[in-house]
Amino acid sequence: MELDPNFSRKLISLGGKSLKKCYQCATCSVICPISPDDNPFPRKEMIWAQWGVKDRLLKDVDAWLCHHCNDCSEYCPRGAKPGEVLAAIRAAQVQTYSWPSFIPKIMAHPASFILFLAIPAILIYAVLKYAQANLGWGYIPEGEIVMSNFIPHIYVELAGFVVGGFVGLVALISAYRFWNAITEGGAKVFDIEAIDDMEMEIKARKSFWQAVLSALWDIITHNRFKDCGTSNYRYFAHLMMFYGFILLGISTLGAVVYLQMGMELALPPTDPVKVIGNLGFVALFAGTTWVIFKRFSDPERLGLGSYFDWFFVILLYLVAISGIAIELARLAESTTAYYIYLIHLIFVFSLLTYAPYSKFAHLLYRAIAYVYSESTGRKVEK
Repeated sequence: MELDPNFSRKLISLGGKSLKKCYQCATCSVICPISPDDNPFPRKEMIWAQWGVKDRLLKDVDAWLCHHCNDCSEYCPRGAKPGEVLAAIRAAQVQTYSWPSFIPKIMAHPASFILFLAIPAILIYAVLKYAQANLGWGYIPEGEIVMSNFIPHIYVELAGFVVGGFVGLVALISAYRFWNAITEGGAKVFDIEAIDDMEMEIKARKSFWQAVLSALWDIITHNRFKDCGTSNYRYFAHLMMFYGFILLGISTLGAVVYLQMGMELALPPTDPVKVIGNLGFVALFAGTTWVIFKRFSDPERLGLGSYFDWFFVILLYLVAISGIAIELARLAESTTAYYIYLIHLIFVFSLLTYAPYSKFAHLLYRAIAYVYSESTGRKVEK
């Protein structure tokens, strides 16, 4: 077992500031309702983090079975906040398995937030200037507020396909790296002790596709968040954020269909696609507001979160606010809708482009961890 003190310091910088307070009483593992009886978490993660056992922590699937409910932190007699430490481990894993590796390393610094917003802003500005000089669009139009008169939707769609292709490629590479790591790490960690009842263990395991379906159901329902005590608000807040984003995706797909049918997207508020989109923005705004409010209202119990968390939360919030602002400005027939639209595009493309490197990536990594844990019988069944 190789120890790396620098990795311990990295976890501290990623939000696990209190890990040195842990004195291994195991209260965290006892109180956690979803920690397996065999090699429970987060006790082992706490001691590995203190020692700097980098290899095991980066291959630890249990970090993703933790839902950061903070029950362990609430009952910790030393204030070591295991929930925050496991969040830091998850952030370290995302940084390790993402590709290309230099992007998450730069994003680890708070000062990079302005830089990563500036990149899409500069690109959009350059495209507008080129369009004004050569294509005849990019100027603020007069009359009815119609976004396609400002920027034709085909260019936004093309940019979306490019970003989507990049994100998909990074997600595939990251998923491949993470799956290989946890399958290797699981063999080292979870098979240390002999299984007393092999027949029971085999029955607890599921086939790969059964595990995929079970993981999908867990993600859709967020039912693991229901076990949270200290941070039980997360279940409802995350549902609103999750389904708000899905509704926005459905609305975007509907808009693409409309465009293929030759319809204009200056839709009335009663149009089904517009209704779905507005509901998505409201749900996203409400869920994100709830998360931010709870973090600031009781940071000692619920955790204030690290920069890794806030990068995603702030971008998500800005997307929701700017989306709602566009609709309000359009209904007021104000040309400020076009300027807000530009700002909204910056936020949207930032959110999606950097998704594999931010907390947005939790959706991918947790899903993979669910599948692995279900297929090995690792996850606790309710």
